[in-house]
Amino acid sequence: MGTSLTAAARLIAREYLRVSVKGDRSIPEQHDENVKAAAREEILLGTPYQDRGSASRYATRARDDFNRLLDDLRSDQFDADLLWLWESSRGSRRVGEWVTLIELCEDRAVRIYVTTHGRMYDPSNPRDRRSLLEDAVDSEYESSKISSRTLRGLDANARDGKPHGICPFGYQRDYEIVDGRSQPVRQYAHPVEGPLIVSLFTRVRAGHAFNAIAQDWRELGVVGRRGKPISAATMRDLALNVAYIGLRSVKGVNVEASWDRLVSDELFYAVQGILSDPSRVRGRPGATQYELTGAVTCGECSGPITVRYRDGRDGPAAYVCKRGHFRIDKEEVDAVVIGSAKNPGVILRYLARPDAYRDVTADASGGAAAQVRDELAKARAELRETEEAEPESMAEERRFARRAERLEDKIRGLEAKARDLAAPTALGALFEPGGDVAARWAAAHVSVRRAIAGLLLTPELIGAVTITRAAATVPAADRLNWRRD
Repeated sequence: MGTSLTAAARLIAREYLRVSVKGDRSIPEQHDENVKAAAREEILLGTPYQDRGSASRYATRARDDFNRLLDDLRSDQFDADLLWLWESSRGSRRVGEWVTLIELCEDRAVRIYVTTHGRMYDPSNPRDRRSLLEDAVDSEYESSKISSRTLRGLDANARDGKPHGICPFGYQRDYEIVDGRSQPVRQYAHPVEGPLIVSLFTRVRAGHAFNAIAQDWRELGVVGRRGKPISAATMRDLALNVAYIGLRSVKGVNVEASWDRLVSDELFYAVQGILSDPSRVRGRPGATQYELTGAVTCGECSGPITVRYRDGRDGPAAYVCKRGHFRIDKEEVDAVVIGSAKNPGVILRYLARPDAYRDVTADASGGAAAQVRDELAKARAELRETEEAEPESMAEERRFARRAERLEDKIRGLEAKARDLAAPTALGALFEPGGDVAARWAAAHVSVRRAIAGLLLTPELIGAVTITRAAATVPAADRLNWRRD
């Protein structure tokens, strides 16, 4: 039996409070019950230790105050007669940690009171020590069972491509109660968010910046799962999520999911190609203001150019070298390089040519993309069968493991090939051929026009453009150098 506290009045105790998962008794609730029990025993509660995190042997998050409790016991800084716990598993579900705690309490003559037991334990008493250790073994065993059930469930759900975790933006779910817990059973397109995801991918492929899309969504009142506007950085994460092509990532391998896709492979992998392009500019929000500043350079230093206004925004604009090598009227340069409906410049004339799109949009893959997708589906099915197989010997288990490894490598290679084959033609994704080129150019977002200029003003296509230093009287057309391969 544990020792009664009726003879231990006016002693000081310090609580260790911990909550690990939703549904646990909260720290304030634990403290309230401890206070009532301490009042009955006439014990004074001092400054508590408290953590939020699992005490399981499978936990990865550090419990800072538990470690501080152990350090205080080791260094005689505990400054109390008792350690007060709401229940024994609040201390630890690891036998090794429990033994360390019990031994430190024994060495420092600190007793342990457990509110749910309604009793105090003396670690130096063999019977009390055994009771505490039995609690530790039971808690660790229960933790192991919970972890094993959870991992088996996760592995099975992963193999079956079932939804797990937070529902991705763009989808909604149906749930049912299984073993007392709410479990997702179906995931499908959200009537409002789904079209927004399609629009996101379409606009990224068309060259729109995430900041511009985020601003548009804010104006529409679109919010994420936490009720806040979706940032440009979060949008980039959305654009990388394989869930939108009906896949679920499991240990680095994508498996067929149980939900329907929102976007096509072609659109998804086109966006992946854009986002993985090392030349993609990631400027500050709102930085894209002019079409040519990223595509035209200085002929003297090969450095970037920028726009300056002589008398504020109302004055004449000029392109200037950032190192001060030249200044040239912006309107004159734009007239030559871009042009207008009445007097199209180099870019608008090029966009009006149907053959120009064939030059940079020809898709030579034929049916190769579909063939690769079929191979992917087959390889994923084989991997699923291999992972679900029940080996009858250690040798067979090793064979299955090697086969699964080879299939995972094959799947990664096929996924990379599918991305390459599905990548759209660069110009066609940004600006479709058709009439009213000048009007459609003017209506396009500046980030799209900038992307088109960057694509076309290269040696392989229209030519790389540089501006040379010259007297102000020299016409802009004579100061532009065009280098073509």
